[in-house]
This record gives sequence, C-alpha cells and structure tokens, in this order.
Amino acid sequence: MKQLKQPLPYLKITLFIALLFSISTLGLLFAGQTDHATSEKKTTTLPLPEITAQALENNKSKQIKTEEHLNKHQITIKPNDSLSVVLSRLNIKNRISFQIESHPKSDLVTRLNAGDQLYIWTDQNNQLQRIVYPKTSQIHHEVLRTEEGFNIQKIEHPVEINIVSTYGIIKDSFYLSGKRAGLNSKTIMDLADIFAWEIDFIRQIRDGNRFKVIYEQKFINGNYIGNGKILAAKIITSGNQVHTAFLLRDKNNKKIGYFDAKNRNLKKAFLRNPLDIVRITSGFNPRRFHPVLKKYRAHRGIDYAAPIGTPIRATGDGKIIRRYYDRGFGNVIFIQHANKITTVYGHMSKFGPYKKGQRVRQGTIIGYVGNTGLSTGPHLHYEFRIDGKHVDPLTVEFASAEPVPKQYLAQFERKYSLMMAKMSRLSPETQLAINFE
Repeated sequence: MKQLKQPLPYLKITLFIALLFSISTLGLLFAGQTDHATSEKKTTTLPLPEITAQALENNKSKQIKTEEHLNKHQITIKPNDSLSVVLSRLNIKNRISFQIESHPKSDLVTRLNAGDQLYIWTDQNNQLQRIVYPKTSQIHHEVLRTEEGFNIQKIEHPVEINIVSTYGIIKDSFYLSGKRAGLNSKTIMDLADIFAWEIDFIRQIRDGNRFKVIYEQKFINGNYIGNGKILAAKIITSGNQVHTAFLLRDKNNKKIGYFDAKNRNLKKAFLRNPLDIVRITSGFNPRRFHPVLKKYRAHRGIDYAAPIGTPIRATGDGKIIRRYYDRGFGNVIFIQHANKITTVYGHMSKFGPYKKGQRVRQGTIIGYVGNTGLSTGPHLHYEFRIDGKHVDPLTVEFASAEPVPKQYLAQFERKYSLMMAKMSRLSPETQLAINFE
C-alpha cells in the first residue's frame, strides 16, 4: 500500500478514522459471506537508491549533479553484452569504461547476464555520472562519479518483516480459496508443501473446509517485495480433522522444520503424491480391466492424469536403479529407497537429468508426464513396493522424521502457545482483520 509522506490535517485524520470504523462495522454485518485476508497487499517497484550521503561528502568539488538535471537511461542487457558495449551505445567514451573496469570492485557491475537491468545517468554533456545495477530487490550495485574518479559500492537495503494472518473457507479449489484470502501463489504452494505428507489435497479437501495462516511479509523502504516464511497454519479437513503446523528455527534463525501440536515432524519419509497437480484416474486394483489389452489384469499402482510435461518428483530419497524404455511402462524409472522400498514411475514423456546409479532427494524432478508405452492418454503410473510386494501408495503409512529436538522443546512450546492464541482470534464470526507483531 502507498505510504503517506505528509501528515494529514486534523480533519482528514478524523474522517479517515470514521471511514475505518464504518468498514469494520460493515464487516460485522456481513460476517461469514467471504474469505478474509488481514491486510491488502500490493507489489510495487522498489525505488532506486538515492545518491549516497557518503559519496556526496567525499565529492568536495560537487561535480555530482542532482538527478533532476541528469538524463536517465534504462538498459536491458542483451546476450553477449558487456558494460563497455552498453556505454558505447550511449556514446560514452571508452576511457570511462576502462576507468570503471580498472576499479578494484569492478566485478560488482561488469558481471552482467542477459535480461539484467541497468540504470545510467548522464549530464547535458553526456558525461557519465551514475550507474545503478539492481542485483536483487535487497542489493543494488552502484557506480558514482566523485572528485577522485568513480566509486563502486554495494548498497544493501534492510528488509523489514511484518507478521500478518489470514483465514479462508474452501470454495471450488484450495488454490483459488487461498487467493481470495489474500495469499500469493508462492505462499499457497508453500502451505501445500508443508502439509504434503499430512493431507491428500486431491481426496481430502472439500468445499467448506477451513484454513488459517500466520506468515511473514517483507518490505524494503516501506515497499512490499513479497512474502516470507509461514510461521503457523491450521487446516480443518472433512470429518473435522485438524492439521497444524508450526515453524521452528534455530538460534541463527535457520529453519529446522515444521512440527504439529504434538511436537511431531510433519516431514515424512515419502511424499503422498509424485505430482503437484493431479487427478487419479485409476487406483490400486488387483483385478482391473486393462483399456489397451482388453482383459482383466492386476493394476498394482496409481494412475495420475496430468498434461504432458507435468514435472514428476521422487517421493523419497533414494538411488535410481533402472532408467530405460519398456514396452508396457514406456519411459520408466525405478528408485531404490531404504527399508527395501522401491518406487516406480512410468509412461514419462522424457527423463530428467539424473542417470542410473545416481542418488536423488525427495522432491527432485526426475522426469515429465507423458503417454509412452501401453497408455491411452497422458498420465503417470506410480507404484510403491516393499520388499518386492506391491502396496497401495494411498494407504501405506509413512514414518515421520525426528520430532522437535530436545534443546528446542521449551522454545517450540512457547511459540506454539503464542501462535495458537493468535489463530484462535481469526474467526469467520467476527470478520475482523488482526495484525500483530
């Protein structure tokens, strides 16, 4: 949201407060009709840093001119471009490029990639005054003309973290409901990833199910740049089953993992599904009529329909023991896991970069959905075998990872109590927006 740069006069403040009161009152009157986000978010372009005070102080001759009297050029780096090539297009003399490239910190502005943006300021005599290279939203690299020559430095903008909360009621789809609740696409996918071992989002999510989320929003100089980590979440699925998740960090603020209200790690040895967006077309069935062979034949896996090219993920850590073309499975991969478990992924359109004999981590993309082998349409055939015996991937119980480490148990319980109290204040009956620090 836009920042108010000047204080409002007294009358405007009074009217503004009255308007906020009216909006809250309307929210109470229409409680329960819509999903609700606790704050409106709008992504804005991060302003370029002003000429630094230190550089101005060092420039005793005041040769640096204010930006109002300079010509600004926005440049998109093309393939095979270099800084000297870009400057020559602006008719800036080659000796200027040489001076910059001879600077001890020249790497900050000369290591450019296609698609990068440069902002270049020149004066009325086409003399270079300043270059800004936005490396990331948080870090800018700057070239500035001074009395002694060109100064090159890295400018880091501190990221401000706001903690916000939201809730929603499932209507139509989990993704669209998250959007209506004010979550961006990344946070919705993060939420699904956190509960990927706990909830089958294909079969368990229904209209009327509810969710609550507490998460970080990141700002630089008051400008929203995106969402951070999810701190706590609750999803209530069909049958009033309550699923909770709480983020635990170590003393260096590094993520340890997500744990539920009983201190159990939400991460399990295997993902419930090998695809992010799927539709089950054929389940585990010891006697299924095969659509191609036209006879009854055991179907010892799950068929997931999805568009050709949909990424396929390894459901657990393991080693690729077979990767080849099979007349029935088409392009197929076998992964050997611990405890004599093997998973099978068939009918791929193409393989990922991992070869036979290589190890892969859970969630690694190993291939893409296809229609190869004995197949009537694009889908993934997925099998789960224990000691060579086929089992239903949708019903097998997966072991959890380690619970909350003992040294963090007291810290986790304090955080858990705080987050549970905050989530209890998020209620469809009140429709009130609750922000907290």
